[in-house]
Order: sequence, then structure tokens, then C-alpha cells
Amino acid sequence: MKIRRTGFASRMTVALLVGWLAIAARVMADTYPRQPGIKITNYTFDITVNDANSEFVVQDTVEVQFLAAGITSVELDLCKFNAQARSPQMAAGIIDPCAEPSGGRGGNTAAPSGGKGMMVTGVTSGGQPLAFQHENDRVHVTLPRAFRPGDRYAFTISYHGVPATGILIADNKYGDREFFSNPWPHKARNYLAVVDHPSMKSPVVTMVTAPRHYQVISNGSLVEQTDLPGDLRRTVWKEASPVCPCLMAMGVAPFAVDHFGEYRGIPLSSWVYPQEKDVSFRNFRAFTQPILEFFIDRIGPYSYEKLAQVEANGIGGGMELASAIFYGYGATGPGRQLIAHEMAHQWFGDSAAELDWDDVWLSEGFATYFALLYQEFQDGHDAFLDGVKRSKEQAIRYALANPGSTIVHDNLADLSKVIANNAQIYQGGAQVLHNIRGVIGTSTFWDGIRLYYSRFQNGNATTDDLRHAFEEACAKAGDRCPAEGRDLAWLFHELLNRGGVLQVKGRWHYDAAARQLQVTLDQTQTTGLYRMPVEVSITVMETPQPAGRAGAGGAPPPPLPVQHIHVMQLTEQHQVFTFPIDSEPVSVTLDPQAWVMMQATLDRN
Repeated sequence: MKIRRTGFASRMTVALLVGWLAIAARVMADTYPRQPGIKITNYTFDITVNDANSEFVVQDTVEVQFLAAGITSVELDLCKFNAQARSPQMAAGIIDPCAEPSGGRGGNTAAPSGGKGMMVTGVTSGGQPLAFQHENDRVHVTLPRAFRPGDRYAFTISYHGVPATGILIADNKYGDREFFSNPWPHKARNYLAVVDHPSMKSPVVTMVTAPRHYQVISNGSLVEQTDLPGDLRRTVWKEASPVCPCLMAMGVAPFAVDHFGEYRGIPLSSWVYPQEKDVSFRNFRAFTQPILEFFIDRIGPYSYEKLAQVEANGIGGGMELASAIFYGYGATGPGRQLIAHEMAHQWFGDSAAELDWDDVWLSEGFATYFALLYQEFQDGHDAFLDGVKRSKEQAIRYALANPGSTIVHDNLADLSKVIANNAQIYQGGAQVLHNIRGVIGTSTFWDGIRLYYSRFQNGNATTDDLRHAFEEACAKAGDRCPAEGRDLAWLFHELLNRGGVLQVKGRWHYDAAARQLQVTLDQTQTTGLYRMPVEVSITVMETPQPAGRAGAGGAPPPPLPVQHIHVMQLTEQHQVFTFPIDSEPVSVTLDPQAWVMMQATLDRN
């Protein structure tokens, strides 16, 4: 089918509500207590584990740079030892990130038993003790003096204990004992003293001493393996790019390891269960490099020293730990689309990370959509569009059932609920990106993505930062981008900061005498009107024009279906659009490319 796209400008009398702009411009943030006067510049974790019990012994060196004058203390998250099992809920019904789970993602499967958490035995700097308090799962370290902006200081916290969650210490299905971290979103504090929030990213060195029959995988480059007395081995990994604690990886297991080359200097490997190595090695070898090439070519440079694909006990689906992605295991091995989703996170959520958990869609919505974009590249536009429509349907079902829920959280307090509205965050977030692409055009969309990533690689961003990148890309695109794309506050509000969903009931009628198609659209949602550009596809039968003069007696070519795309600007509850059409349409379709997060019907009168 041949497609022709033509512009359509309907009469538009819209005044944006002041409240919309106020909501779009408001700075939202989760309620985690910030320490704006400091920056963590490096963590070095020296961790010892054993087979006799599940105790961790840790020396945690924290390097700090001061951003303001007069800072006299630093606070780190660290779950405190409790002899009794902790209640899973704290005040106001908030889930306790330090409580033993009874199962689920990253949790231990046994019943809570107590005796979990960490005991701090001392804090020192340069061999000198520092005063500290460990209360309410935070270690308050008193500094020896007030520091000036730009000063740097390092101290070491020594502690030990058994993590309640955040890392699974258990036998896998083959009976092999293993240790696998699952710190997302705020559970690194169960075994590491850190600022446990995405806004505080830092390089990290992870040193693990474990029985020699294990291998250890973590973030970054392998810099040391040393066999020690007592049948132990010390393994050191160093990640030079800043990562947040929720993406710090630690896997200790009897792995089968496959090093399968490199791409642009990035070593590629897989670390899998020996019992499943044939299937898992094959899948990771087949999919990793092509996906990596696609994302580097279209988004920008990969941020980390390696890319390791890791089979991990206790993981459901995948976990995007920086440079070492953890996957749940199965008989068929990890599939291409799951690998694409987790690899997309290495750019969005890991390197360009959300500044706080209210904007988690900048991670999960991106990974969901970019996996679909890879499907478009590999399988074609029809397969991509089918995936977009399925994703959109999930998001719409959730939005209709939960009209008060929004994609961007509003001052989230219970971080365990960061993806409780997962169909909105994942599928709805993906639809937001698809909708933006539909408004500003594919070329400008990719320009905006590259600009956003180049600005926030190895940093943190907000939803407004993303909006500004798209607006600037649109301005630079000139006539290739419609004027409405140069200030996208209206669109971001419609898609991210209001509940429910656009609902449209449409009808069309062809007037043969007037040679005119009439399309009537009514917004039927009860949550207020939307402003939204919506495409309509009109298919008519047209006789192709001959390339040259037809020969004598030559039969005219048969008519062929031709699709015309027009854009209608929804602004009011009831609107009528008219289009000059020489013949009766074969079909009229609303939003044929599924750009809009919308539940709609379009019937013929």
C-alpha cells in the first residue's frame, strides 16, 4: 500500500490552563533525606564471605568531597542488627527495606527468623577513631572538623552481620550455594554502608574474599585475583564510572564463563550455571553484540569497562546492574527482547539515571521502548507496531482501573512502591516516548535522545531535563519539527502528570455530492479535556499516473489503495474535521501508528 502524508491545520483556539504549566514545572522529589553538602567520590568495599554461615565481614572506605562550608557529619544507610524478626511495615504503612522478606524478587525464601542486620565495630580515618552513632538504620559519622567546599576526606566503617535482604545467599535449583546481590531500588543498605539513593552515584571498588571454589563477578574491570591461605581467593573489581548503590553487582558462584570477544574495546562475557551453559552461552553470544552495536550507534557511547551477562539465583526476569546484568534462568535461556531491555538500561537508568525515584519512568519506560525499537530494527515496522499496541493496551487498562495514578510519582515516600504501578511505569512510559516521537517526528526524536544522553551520561536527570532536550532538538530541526514541539510542557503534562487516559468516540461520514469526508470526535473521559494531535488515515482507490505517454490502445492501470495521513488537533470536547476527498474512502482509521495513549473508536455513520 502506498502512503502519502499531508499536513492538516484545523482551526485551533486553545488557551493552556495556568495550572497545567504550574504542575509541569513543579519540581517533584521522593522523600529520601538528602545531604546536599557532600558528594561521595568513591566507595571501596572489602567483603569476606564464607560457607560456614551467611555472615558478611566488611570494611567500607568512603571518600567524600564537600560541596558546602561547615559540614561536620556524614550519614550513610546501613540496616542495624535486630535479634528479632522485624515487622515488614514501618510507620504510615511504609515497607521496611531492612526487613526479611518471605519471598519474592531478591528476597530469601525462608520464613523470617531474626538475627539479621549489621553491627558497626568502628569508624576510623588515618588510623584514628571517629565518633559515630548507628540508629534508625543510619550511621551518623562525626567528622573531626568542619570542612571547606572542595575539601576531600576518607573514612572506613567496619561492620559485620547477616543481610536480611538485598542479597540472596542460598542454594540454586542445582544445589549449588551462591551469593547474588539484588539491591534495587533501596536495599543495598542491607549489606553496604552507602547513601542508598540514585542521586548519589560514585565509582566503586569491590573486593571479595571467598572460598576458592567460587568465582566472583562485580561492576567494572577485573584488576586482581589472588589465592590466599585457607583455600580462599581474593577478587577485586573496579568500576571507574559512577554508579548508584542500587546498581552495584556482587555474584559469588561456581560459574561457567564464556569470554566471546569485544566490541569497540568493550569485553563481552557470560557467567552462567555450568548445567545450562550450552543454551545460555549460545543465546548471549547470539544477541549481545548486535544489541550493543544498535544502541551505541543510535544513542551514544557505552559507559562501562565491560558487558557481562550473568545468570543469577533469585532474579525474576532481569536486573540491570551496571556492566554486569543479572538474569533469572530457565530451560530456554534468556530471550532476545529481555536482553535488549536490560541492555538498554545501561544507557537509561544506569548511566543517564533518574535524579530521584519519582522519575523512575526515565529508566523503565526507556528500557521498554528501546527494546521495541530494537525489535523494529530487527523484525520490521509491523512487528514493532504490534508490540507497541500490546504495550499500549496494558498501560491503558491500568490507567482506566487506577485513574488517580500517574506515571511521574508525586513525592513518593514508600520506595518499595516505586514500580507498584508497573504497567504505567514500563508500558505507559514506553508509550510516552512513542507519543513524543509521533509529535516531533522520528528524526527529531533521535536527535533529542542523543542530546539528552550526551548531557546526562554518567549523571542524573529529571523529566524536565528530557523535555528540554526534545525541545532544543525540535528548535534545531526547523521545519522538520512542528511548532507545537518547541514547547512540550503541554504534552509532558498530558502524558505524565495526570491520571486516567484520553478516551475518544469517533464517527465518519462521506458526502459524495460535496466530495468531502467528515470526522467527528468526542472526548468522553470524565477527568478533563486533553490537548493532543491525532492522526487519521484515509484510504482511497486511486489510478496511478503513467510514467510516460501511454501507447495506443494501452489499457489504463487498475486503481490501487492509497493511504493519506492527516493530523487533527484535539482541544475540545466535541470537534468536527472535514477533508476534501474525490471518492468514497475504502477505510478510515484513527491513530494508525498507535502514537497516542488513547482508548478510541471510530465508526462509520
